[in-house]
Amino acid sequence: MNFIQYIKDSFEELNNHMTWISRENAQKTTVTVAVFTILFALGVAGVDYVFQQGLDNFFKLF
Repeated sequence: MNFIQYIKDSFEELNNHMTWISRENAQKTTVTVAVFTILFALGVAGVDYVFQQGLDNFFKLF
C-alpha cells in the first residue's frame, strides 16, 4: 500500500468510522481541563513559594 492510499484510507476512517463527541461537550471538557490546569499551576507555584521562603529563612540562620 502506498502512502497516498494510506492517507485516503485514514481520512475515510476518521470521517465514516469514528464516533465524535459533540462540539458543546468538547468545549466544556476543554474549559474544565484549562481551569484545573491553571489551578494546579497556581498550587505548584504556592508550594514553591512556601518552600523557597522556608529555605531562605533556614539559610539566614547560618
